[in-house]
Amino acid sequence: MKIDLQARTFPLTEALRHAVEAEARRYHDEFAERPQALSVRLFDVNGTRHGVDKGCLVSARVGSCKSTVVASGIDSDLYRAITTAFVRLTRGTRQALNRNRRLRRSAARPAAPETAAA
Repeated sequence: MKIDLQARTFPLTEALRHAVEAEARRYHDEFAERPQALSVRLFDVNGTRHGVDKGCLVSARVGSCKSTVVASGIDSDLYRAITTAFVRLTRGTRQALNRNRRLRRSAARPAAPETAAA
């Protein structure tokens, strides 16, 4: 799986990179229908003013349902924001895959024959 990782307004440290890669590995291992690409953006919510809130925005392209799932997390601790974003991404991916399965099943079912009124 390809991971596009970028940090905005602050340097990307090795510790942050490892935290994102660990969460990405957990996320990737959870699904049989493997996500094809993952984009992670780490940012300071207050921009150049450098407030206490940090954020993580994650998007994943899931192969079989050809949809993109996006999730974010904001916290004063960037590591918690990363974890929150990946938890939400996992939940969203599960929902997208389940929705896709339901749609495939309903499309595969033959329509019920109409019965003639007696």
